[in-house]
Amino acid sequence: MDEKKSRNPLFSQRPSLLRGAPFQQPDSYDDEEGDVLMIGSETSPLIVIGGGAAGMVAAWRAASRGVKVLLLEKNARLGIKLLISGGGRCNITHAGEMEELCSAFKTNESRFLRHSFFQFTNTHLLGHLNAMGVETYARENGRVFPTSGKAGDVVHALRLLVERAGAEIVLSTPVEEVLADSKGISGVRTAGGVLQSRRVIIGTGGSSFPKTGTTGDGFGWLMKLGHTIIPPRPALAPIHLDPTPPHAWQGVPIRDCVVKGEAAGITLASARGDLLFTHHGISGPAVLAASREAFLVWEEHHHLDIAIDLLPDKTDSELENELKDEIAANGTRALETLVELFMPQRLAPFLLRGAGLDGSKKCHQLKKEERRTVAATLKRWRVGQVKEIPLEAGEVTAGGVDLKEVDPKTMKSRLINGLYLCGEVLDIAGPIGGYNLQAAFSTGYVAGESAAPAGESGS
Repeated sequence: MDEKKSRNPLFSQRPSLLRGAPFQQPDSYDDEEGDVLMIGSETSPLIVIGGGAAGMVAAWRAASRGVKVLLLEKNARLGIKLLISGGGRCNITHAGEMEELCSAFKTNESRFLRHSFFQFTNTHLLGHLNAMGVETYARENGRVFPTSGKAGDVVHALRLLVERAGAEIVLSTPVEEVLADSKGISGVRTAGGVLQSRRVIIGTGGSSFPKTGTTGDGFGWLMKLGHTIIPPRPALAPIHLDPTPPHAWQGVPIRDCVVKGEAAGITLASARGDLLFTHHGISGPAVLAASREAFLVWEEHHHLDIAIDLLPDKTDSELENELKDEIAANGTRALETLVELFMPQRLAPFLLRGAGLDGSKKCHQLKKEERRTVAATLKRWRVGQVKEIPLEAGEVTAGGVDLKEVDPKTMKSRLINGLYLCGEVLDIAGPIGGYNLQAAFSTGYVAGESAAPAGESGS
């Protein structure tokens, strides 16, 4: 098996599609030790697994409809991944119209999300956060952040919503298994015993940033219950390069470029935005945006070149003419000084060396072909091959529960009665910019509302 696939334990089960075995529901379930874990004074009618964005909203919405809710989180605090999102600032959502947010996803994902996006919009979300004291603002690119710049304020507000709705939060309690019998969901097993319930919402996230607790636990439970898992793949992830960028490149940004993934000279993945060279390769908005498609191509071809278009608004001929004009105006300058007009100074010598050009050469000495080479290299600077696109470093996981097996209007499993799914455990991955958190909030809201019919008591 390919080394890069073997790092993901799910790939060891089936490389292309992970299907759970046909679920055989027992007539009844007997705990091995005979213990039923009681939290509070009675078993919980509705259990939400996962205290991230989707899980907290699901617990809040269900509890606000009068149902007794128990929110289980395996970490010692809620919203660990939210706390590190957006560099600790938390890009809560995107300020565009919901139709715009929906269309940012792949076609099948967009269709799936449409109902939940309009059921719980970015306006609804921000209204609740504002009511809890979290002021927000939108940048020119539409990305919405808390005015304080602190992700912790968002997590605190969501926790208050959950608590004030009456849901019970239990931390440091990993779920080991989701249980079912002939009637459907029957509860969950934890280290302390079995919690009985006929309704469970799973909002455990995907496989990215495992240190935050998103280790793909839900995928295993759901496969055992018969669900199909689209293999998890990185999305919004950095790209590690071979060779590793020289030390002089590390920490250098390139503004408004196009990152291209090429195989056999054909561009198969690309995205525009800022880029940052790192110790291992490249990161930044353009790289994160291109990473999902780049991984799929790399996975298939086992080879993918990364090239950067430093001046995406200029054609090769336009750039060549601009170089010609600059040379005419100041032909005694060194070529390296000329190239520095179009890219970061620290990188110019490396680009010229890779193109086989002498940076100390006077511009008026350049031959026509050399000038064309400079223009072509600025438009397609090959910086290395893909070495790895690490799943665990991605902000979002592509892959998860097959959307065909979930009702988009309720987030209810089409296979198991009483089971609801929301957030990144689903096969959904949108672009950078707040889209994925909005998907988590919206699907969590619909799951919580559907699992708690209006007027139902919590007894």
